[in-house]
Amino acid sequence: MQGLLAGLLTFTVYFATQAAAFHWIKVTRRAVALVGFWLLCLPTYFPLFRWIPEDAVIWPPPLAAPSDAVTFLNGILLYFFLFMGYAQFFYMAESSVGVRTMIELNAEYGNGLTLNDLTRYYRYDWMLARRLKRLAHAGYLVEDEGWYRTTPRGRIVAAIFSWCKRLLRLGPGG
Repeated sequence: MQGLLAGLLTFTVYFATQAAAFHWIKVTRRAVALVGFWLLCLPTYFPLFRWIPEDAVIWPPPLAAPSDAVTFLNGILLYFFLFMGYAQFFYMAESSVGVRTMIELNAEYGNGLTLNDLTRYYRYDWMLARRLKRLAHAGYLVEDEGWYRTTPRGRIVAAIFSWCKRLLRLGPGG
């Protein structure tokens, strides 16, 4: 339990730090910032782990963790997996067309919107241009006089996701 509590508290520190920074500062390299804050907060795990009482002090022997190493690694893994889940949630909230559509429809309080109404919010050319700009900013694409090409980094990522989509039979989608 000691490691799990330390991992949960470390993630709480991470989330508070990241949320405050994103609220008060305009962050352009979001992925770098998310990982950077995660790494920056990782050292807080160690003092938190030492501060929380050991399992054997709190729990009866059958419920106590078998070793300090297992307890320690469980907490680190919890911190990592909480971050991975949060990153997925973050990007869904930040860039999902489906989420934005639901927000726009919810703003109408049940009146609804027609497809023509929604296209005012979602011009395809604007959305695609925005995504291409972000991919270029992240180093996956380069733009040269209106022509877009993948970078070596972009080719690697595209190959991995293409393989995954074929394996899972997800179709072209997007």
